[in-house]
Amino acid sequence: MIEPVQHSQYRKPRSPRVKLFGTGDLNRKMRCSVIVAHPADEVVGAGCLISKLVDVTVLHVTDGAPADMQDAKAAGFEARADYARARREECLAALAIANVPQDRVVDLEITDQCASTCLADLTKKVATFLQQSAPDIVVTHPYEGGHPDHDATAFATHAALRLMTQNGFKPPAIFEMGLHPSEDFKAKLPDFLPGTERETTTLLLDDRAKEMKQRMFACFETQRESLDVSPIGPEKFRQPLAYDFTSPPQEGKLHYENFAWAPTSQEWQSLACDALANLFPQRSAAL
Repeated sequence: MIEPVQHSQYRKPRSPRVKLFGTGDLNRKMRCSVIVAHPADEVVGAGCLISKLVDVTVLHVTDGAPADMQDAKAAGFEARADYARARREECLAALAIANVPQDRVVDLEITDQCASTCLADLTKKVATFLQQSAPDIVVTHPYEGGHPDHDATAFATHAALRLMTQNGFKPPAIFEMGLHPSEDFKAKLPDFLPGTERETTTLLLDDRAKEMKQRMFACFETQRESLDVSPIGPEKFRQPLAYDFTSPPQEGKLHYENFAWAPTSQEWQSLACDALANLFPQRSAAL
């Protein structure tokens, strides 16, 4: 007797976008790493998304405490280290609400506003983090001139993926989250700056998600003044272009050049050129 052929069901592999934003069951095999410039950036820009994922690691590039002590003193701290410690503890409490435990959070502890001064070293640390966390998807900042630390984090993430490819590792897919300071530097806005319009995925928050994210916001006592005027949502994401970090991300004056403490666009590009020459001698600048 001839048995009928049993055809195996073939499922087309899901795209990274579907894996990250699909409406089906949570993908328990998918690993996601969120790489941000400051503690709380991931909560404002992607807190709801993080809560919907199962296997998440978070990397904070800076400690959130600028050297000038202005923010620390405004929050009632006399020592920068104490302010940085408070910011980390607040962020851990907020991430716990999204089911991200403390051992899944890594802090590089670079001084806030100074990430651009150590781009090559930062890139190598991000590459090590990615090799250890082995994510399928990375979420980070765009290169758009919103904040020099955000741009430094974007540079380091893209350069780290290039290092991984160069050394035989399969790089994860990468997505950007919308987040930049308001023009008066008081609010954190979960959106992309105008200029490079491309397909964006918008994550709308229902009442339950808004309530959860409000509880996450409430953990940040040191950031109360800023978060009180920052929108809860929606959260916005997109896949990046191949960036040329030796050129400005936007024409004209960059958003962060409105802040007295920030470098000029030319100064930032000079630091990027030096880092690229260190990391990728005699190779194209495009990442």
